[in-house]
Amino acid sequence: MEFANDKDFKYAIQDTSHLYLGARMSFQEMLAWEDVPFKMKSIIHKHFLEEGKEETGFADALAGLTEKSFTYQVCKQLRLKVKAGIYQTKINRKGEETRKYVSKMYSLDEYLKLIEGTQEVVTEEISVSKLALLAFSL
Repeated sequence: MEFANDKDFKYAIQDTSHLYLGARMSFQEMLAWEDVPFKMKSIIHKHFLEEGKEETGFADALAGLTEKSFTYQVCKQLRLKVKAGIYQTKINRKGEETRKYVSKMYSLDEYLKLIEGTQEVVTEEISVSKLALLAFSL
């Protein structure tokens, strides 16, 4: 699914407890973006960025994760969560089929199970705990 404006999912926002990154940002854009904290840039560079894969982002990197991979452990340490949307089809009392878009914040494990399914998943946002980011050692 393509959105009219791809910049809708390209942002870096912080509050007191979390860092939120738009899921359409590539790693290259995150490293260049001044609103992304330096420690997060260091983690991206060291643990997520593979040679020649600067154009990919978290959505692509998470798609291939397994529980045995070191990157998975890094994500768990950062308490990474993913906001994603799916289309749900329901049949109402009249027998009519309705399609509804539902957006929800998922834990890493829930998200990995979701993308394994056959549903169309729209990854919207990546959330990282600031406390976990603070405690993460490089």
